[in-house]
Amino acid sequence: MTTIVSFDRVSNIYDATRGFPPGISEQVTDVILNLVSPTADTKFYETGIGTGRIAVPIAKRGYSYTGIDISEKMLAELHQKLEGVSHKLTAIKGDATALPFDDNSFDVALVVHVFHLISAWKQALAEIRRVLKPGGILLYTHGYANSVNAGSEVNAQRWEFTEHWKAILQGYGHPLPRYGATEEEVLAELEQQGATLETEIAAQWRVEDTVGKLIENQENKIQSAAWSIPDDIFPHAIQDLRNWALERYSSLDYILPQQREFKIVVVRNWA
Repeated sequence: MTTIVSFDRVSNIYDATRGFPPGISEQVTDVILNLVSPTADTKFYETGIGTGRIAVPIAKRGYSYTGIDISEKMLAELHQKLEGVSHKLTAIKGDATALPFDDNSFDVALVVHVFHLISAWKQALAEIRRVLKPGGILLYTHGYANSVNAGSEVNAQRWEFTEHWKAILQGYGHPLPRYGATEEEVLAELEQQGATLETEIAAQWRVEDTVGKLIENQENKIQSAAWSIPDDIFPHAIQDLRNWALERYSSLDYILPQQREFKIVVVRNWA
C-alpha cells in the first residue's frame, strides 16, 4: 500500500509555519526562471503543489503551470490566493504515483519537499519522467533538513535539540517515522537513470527561534513526523523534552539559530 502524507490538518497554518521570509520567494522564483530560460510556450508541472509557495509567483509572471496535490485543503488555500489574479495555473487533487496527464506534456517539472512523504517515490519519479517532454528539466529540492550542514557552528545547537527529541521518542519505543526517500536515495536513482545533476543555491537565510517556541511547535504537531506519535506517549515525551531543555539551556527563552538554504538540484539529460 502506498503511503502519501496529506497536509490537510495543517493547511491553515502551512504558509505561516513554512513560508519564506520577505524577499526570498522572489529570489527563488528568479533563480528558477534563470535556470530553465522559459518562453511563452513553456509548461511547468509540480508534484505536491500544496498552497502554491513555488507555483503562484511563477504563475503570476504569466507562465502555464499545472500541479497536483493529495490534500484538498491545501489546494483550497492555493485557490484562495489566486482569487482576482490573472493566471494560467491549474491545480487538482491527484495521486503522485498515477498522474492524470499524457506522456510528454510538460517542459519543466518541480518537486519541492515531497519525496520524503511518499513511500512509492520511485513510481512518482517515473511518472514525472513520463510526463516530461524529451529534453525536459526536473528541478528537485528535498528539504531544509538535508540542505545545510547540521554540524556547522550556526546549526549545532538546533541539531542537538532535534536529535534529543528523536532520542526521547526512541526511548518510548516510538522512533519518528520514515515515509519515503532520503535526498541521497533520490539523487542516486536519478544518476543511475543517466541524468546529469547540478546544484544551485537559490537563497539563504537565518531563523532564530527560542527553545520554548521549538517545544511549542512539537507540542502542536506542526511537523508531519509527529502526527503518528501515540497519544499515550506524546505528553510524557513533550514533558521530558521540556525538562531536558530547561536543564540544558537554563531558560526557554534561549535562542537556537538555524542557517537555512533553498537548494535546487537541476536534473538534465533525463527525460
